[in-house]
Amino acid sequence: MNHLLTIGELEPTIIQAILDLSLDLEESGEPILKQKNVGFVFEKPSLRTKIGTEVAINQLGGDVVQIEADLLLANGKAVPFTCRESLYDAMMNVSQWCDAVFARVYSHTTLEKMKQYGTIPIVNALCNLHHPMQALADMLTIQQECGKDQPLNISFVGDANNVAFSLTEIGLMMGHTVIFSGPKLYSWSDEKESYFGQLALKYGGKFIRTTDPAEGVYNADVVYTDTFVSMGEEHLFEEKIRHFQPYQVNEKLFSKAKSTAGFMHCLPAHRGYEVTDGVIDHKNSWVYQQAKNRKVVSKGVFALLLDEKLKKNKLNGLKNQSIKTKLTAGN
Repeated sequence: MNHLLTIGELEPTIIQAILDLSLDLEESGEPILKQKNVGFVFEKPSLRTKIGTEVAINQLGGDVVQIEADLLLANGKAVPFTCRESLYDAMMNVSQWCDAVFARVYSHTTLEKMKQYGTIPIVNALCNLHHPMQALADMLTIQQECGKDQPLNISFVGDANNVAFSLTEIGLMMGHTVIFSGPKLYSWSDEKESYFGQLALKYGGKFIRTTDPAEGVYNADVVYTDTFVSMGEEHLFEEKIRHFQPYQVNEKLFSKAKSTAGFMHCLPAHRGYEVTDGVIDHKNSWVYQQAKNRKVVSKGVFALLLDEKLKKNKLNGLKNQSIKTKLTAGN
């Protein structure tokens, strides 16, 4: 693990190692990132991702270098670095000073170029296609509430967006059933459904898509939703609300899940649209635990990327564990 742009580039053993390490570091508070500097580049607004990760890095003894958005504006649109110099030159410069870059960008292509041009780890703080840090926090929350050892039914209700994509990836890779319910017009492409099917086959999970939200949440262990109108889609508000109104997670819909089911939302929530007060404030709502875990998993991710000794020990341990598993299976 040299970068973190998507969940799909990881393996389940690495995912679990990040989650376990995150909890260990949250308890120990060991300053293993002392003298490490992480550059933050944010084209979009952020509360949980930016503040949670900054606090995590500070608590581990590291420092955050804010690359101001005003320096990145070109013709009124935020495009990293390109208004002053080439992205290649900018990344080569930043690589001389910082130990990693944490970037929230409009386009996933920008992250790929930053990874290509620089010589330091790049971590995706959200892009148009993926939100891996959110997915890690979500899986940690699910494991804290439901345990690690049993397959679960994870129901996502709403838009086929970046949060839903990364959640589906991590759910399938950890062997769970992921049920997606949303309007056909805003559902997954055939290519992405095929990809989910491949993940399910490889890792023992199961992917189900339906346009019926009641069917989607029936007997679910987890009910998850996100805003129906993502950042940059404000001009589509009326159209999308019209399509998504039947997919609101209200008390009636939530009651069709298991009585022990948890409610999840990556936040910010738009109460009265994708979720009602009665659900987001329900005793089984895990939304603020998810928010806390945004900080927690940041510790595991940046520690594994920036502490070479820890990285070597962890990855060697996983390799030995994999070999041991194969030998045991062979016997």
